[in-house]
Amino acid sequence: MSPALRRYLVSSALLMLLYVALVVLISWGVDLEGLPYAMKVIAAASPGLPLFATLYLYDRYLGREPDEFLRFLQSRAALLAGGVMICLISTWGFLEQYAAFPRFPLTMAFPAFWGAYAVAVGVLQRRFA
Repeated sequence: MSPALRRYLVSSALLMLLYVALVVLISWGVDLEGLPYAMKVIAAASPGLPLFATLYLYDRYLGREPDEFLRFLQSRAALLAGGVMICLISTWGFLEQYAAFPRFPLTMAFPAFWGAYAVAVGVLQRRFA
């Protein structure tokens, strides 16, 4: 494991702990109904900050990963996962609007992206192995 990957994994794990803590805090720890609207918006948006930070860390990791082929595979996997997610969420939106499908919880889009990314990495590794 490269030092860049090790730094990325540790930093991502810490950010995910912060994300979970913020979700727990706004879900069960703070009475959002009692807050002024502006504070409610800030509290509700707070779990998004670690998510943005993980994307920044991923970009920084890719810039520091010494293995060019690994950078290529991971960049391509991220591109494919992003494209799949955009298509799936858009299609689901049409299904919601025109076929009475249940609403997709958008809070699950980020974890779904990383799930699609994991599948894409596996497919690409098999393809190029």
